[in-house]
Amino acid sequence: MNIMQSMTGLLLAVACCATAYAGTDGQPDISGVWSNALLTPDDERWRIEDLACARSGCSLAGFKYLQSLLQDPENDDRTVKELFYEMREYEQERNKDLLTPVGLKKQAQYDPAQGAALDCTPEGDSLRHQITAPVPMAIEQYDDSVVFRYEYWNAVRTVYLDGRTLPPDAPHTRLGHSTGYYEGDTLVVETTHVIPNVISVPGRGALAPDPDTRFVERYTYHEDNGRLDLELAIIDPVHFRRPYENQRSFLPEPDWELEEFVCEAITGEY
Repeated sequence: MNIMQSMTGLLLAVACCATAYAGTDGQPDISGVWSNALLTPDDERWRIEDLACARSGCSLAGFKYLQSLLQDPENDDRTVKELFYEMREYEQERNKDLLTPVGLKKQAQYDPAQGAALDCTPEGDSLRHQITAPVPMAIEQYDDSVVFRYEYWNAVRTVYLDGRTLPPDAPHTRLGHSTGYYEGDTLVVETTHVIPNVISVPGRGALAPDPDTRFVERYTYHEDNGRLDLELAIIDPVHFRRPYENQRSFLPEPDWELEEFVCEAITGEY
């Protein structure tokens, strides 16, 4: 199967590369600016599945299913595009029972004309979209915290490593309250107190999660190729029968700097 030719139609282009270095005390050094496969599709370290999921994203289950399809010799004569569409069908089938009755009702009430991106209001955009948006991000590591700087919405997010907690009645914010710890080559981040802005679900439309939803991110650094893999679990038993899991991968860009994010409001009838 001519895999690279099969990618035509799935991507946009740009370029570049780089490598991060091992941190101290067994912790990965993930400081610096990171790109994603939509921004640097020509980088040879990207896997085919990274490129296929770059534009519209994939659930974690869908991503792993696509990996299995690509690795199966029975599919050698099929194009990546065919396998990608099969994966999307798998995602939709798997997500049929994802939502609870409450979730189904809320999903049916969703109006896409109320999307935050339409009038450039970051306050209405979700934490999930902030984390997985296909624009550069920068990571800064300190002894007691990790700071994420996103080009998207020019947002800054602090993950506290000192174990601090918030009282249950603390105010909710768009990015919430994040705590974390290192687990080998993985940075684990748990976020609570997030304003319940709308998130999309493949095959199930979109809905606003419960105010008590927890977001768990796992950033795993691979020293052999410099890739940083993210697995994001959205834990909301009010609306989801099981955690809704997403993924995204990043590559380091030591020569890049974040740019000012500019949003243009979308007008018209919806």
